[in-house]
Amino acid sequence: FPEKHIHVTCAIIERQGLILAAQRSAVMSMPLKGEFPGGKIRPGETPEACLSREIIEELGVEIAIGKALQPATHAYPALTVTLYLFHCQRGSATQ
Repeated sequence: FPEKHIHVTCAIIERQGLILAAQRSAVMSMPLKGEFPGGKIRPGETPEACLSREIIEELGVEIAIGKALQPATHAYPALTVTLYLFHCQRGSATQ
């Protein structure tokens, strides 16, 4: 495994049978690949807190975080990524 290991969250947001995904920019690592919204977990941050923060930063909306899926780890040539996936819905948890 590569030495660098990052932990990332992502939201699987479903609405009317569709799942929200985005395309990475041509200048990013892994250019033009599809991805779910989310981001890197900061030190001391829970995956759920990270996901809420990232969705507000990226999409400007609040989400209700639901069921967690099994984390997945993948080793790329330059780094290892552990992905924490959650089923989510748009709206706050208090709605």
